[in-house]
Amino acid sequence: MMKHSRMHWACCWKPMLGVVLWTLGMLALVLAWVSIWRQNLVFGLEPLAWFWNALVLGVLALGCKGGHGCHSCHSCEASSEEGDEKEEKDM
Repeated sequence: MMKHSRMHWACCWKPMLGVVLWTLGMLALVLAWVSIWRQNLVFGLEPLAWFWNALVLGVLALGCKGGHGCHSCHSCEASSEEGDEKEEKDM
């Protein structure tokens, strides 16, 4: 079983940031639809501004997700091997 001793930027934080940006982009898209449906401003922004926010956040999320998954750096593998060795010693 692999245990992370710390989160690494390339393999852990970057994909997590992509999920957060993707979620914010989807929220902006929903707020754009609500703004159109109500024919009113939502939080002081017009529907077009919400659509642009959704587009920009979605593109940024794709940039963060477009990489290797976890275990792409040697530090994850090293911490995994250390954890396995400790488990074997405990037995």
